[in-house]
Amino acid sequence: MRKLVIAATTACLALVAFGSAQQQGGTLVAAWAQDPVGLDPHITSARSSLQVLENVLDTLVVLDADQNVNPSLAESWDVSDDGLVWTFTLRQNAAFSNGRGLTAADVVYTYDRMLDPATASGQAYLLAGVTDVQAEGDYTVAFTLAAPNPAFLSKLASSKAVGIIARESVEDGTINTSPIGTGPFMITDFQPGIQLTLERNPYYWQEGLPYLDSVQIRVITDESVRRSALVSGDVDWAISVPAQAIEELKGRDDVVVDEVPAGAYWYIGVNTMHEPLDDVRVRQAIAWAINREQIAEVATFGTALATQDPIPASSGWATNYAPYSQDLEQAAALLAEAGYADGFTMEIMPTTQYEESVRIAQMLQAQLAPLNITTTIRTLEWAEWLQEQGDGNYDTFVCSWNGNIDPDDFFYAQQKTGEVFNFTGYSNATVDELLAEGRQTAEADERREVYARINRIVVDEAPYIYLYNPLEINAYRTDVMGYQARPDQAIQFTETWLDR
Repeated sequence: MRKLVIAATTACLALVAFGSAQQQGGTLVAAWAQDPVGLDPHITSARSSLQVLENVLDTLVVLDADQNVNPSLAESWDVSDDGLVWTFTLRQNAAFSNGRGLTAADVVYTYDRMLDPATASGQAYLLAGVTDVQAEGDYTVAFTLAAPNPAFLSKLASSKAVGIIARESVEDGTINTSPIGTGPFMITDFQPGIQLTLERNPYYWQEGLPYLDSVQIRVITDESVRRSALVSGDVDWAISVPAQAIEELKGRDDVVVDEVPAGAYWYIGVNTMHEPLDDVRVRQAIAWAINREQIAEVATFGTALATQDPIPASSGWATNYAPYSQDLEQAAALLAEAGYADGFTMEIMPTTQYEESVRIAQMLQAQLAPLNITTTIRTLEWAEWLQEQGDGNYDTFVCSWNGNIDPDDFFYAQQKTGEVFNFTGYSNATVDELLAEGRQTAEADERREVYARINRIVVDEAPYIYLYNPLEINAYRTDVMGYQARPDQAIQFTETWLDR
């Protein structure tokens, strides 16, 4: 066995020493931009939901702010010489918020449920290649893989979609409104569309944490109202504020603007099952017709970086593949070749929950008009938008994909044939083969070439037309301490405290 044992003792001692100066207690009032639409971690795809679950569920391993993998519920782990068996040793002081101690059986239950086809979990792709999960005693869990996967450890850390749940909240039917976890907080009140309350988990395994007694999450969908609430002190922290207000807020002495390049991208999702969008030439014509720099400027007021592929330049996996520039003649030629010289009609579907998605849709409408592509904009509330996207009831939609770390995160869930989150219906056998290869290739340069090939194919075939990479921007009052914006866009209040 090749030992990958990581001791948490030093880190915990440092945390206690650091934490001794912090203030305990108080309620942080946080403004969320989107309503958490379902809190079952195995079902939801809503970023707003997963960011709540960051504070409720623990994973076996966790990413720190620098995106390094650290222990969490697992104190240590081993991987076999052939890379097929990963064995995790659990800490013995972890307990769920209902007071029941965590055991290996809970880990097995969580991942069996996630992998069970009856659950229809869109998050199962994170465990793709796992053939078996077994408890070996009360505090040891072994995962068997069909093939070595160098990204496996980061998959177990990358999202609270793989957080450990208590079977009680599944059996009593509360998993979608108040899942029980071992995280620093527990959900005590959820009023959809209005607010959600997190209270300190009295059984949390990290002694002295969290510092806060509670977090009151208010759903404030209007970005200008979020800004006003922050500036007035009605809320302490905001998930995002209007991009056009960033410079003004940076000039204030009572607000902190915390920003970092995000592992995320905004894009146009194209329904490859609808005519004429099923023709690659039509999709490419749209890709040639648009001006991404203008879209990024208008949508984010200059805070985002236009891109033609999903992986941001800040990532070590970036390829900067850019085959398109705005060229209406090239776009028109492709449309004529496909038999649409006179244009066609299509729908663009943004959501009220992301005001920048509406701005993007309006820019697309203007930029496609010279090609006689007549567009209608159908703007939906978030829950209905998610339903229509999942049912394939759209021509094109505008949204973002967030929290990506490994290159596999940028492609597998959305581009692999048949995956639940492959909403465009895209299918390419070569891409499927390369995605499997990328998960099994250990050498970094070889992986980089595999994902560069995937990137080129996907960008060329344009089932998703990439627009820009955003910043992750959180803003908060100056008396909010111990919080840090993260490139994986995780919202974590474990070490946050109020200096009042």
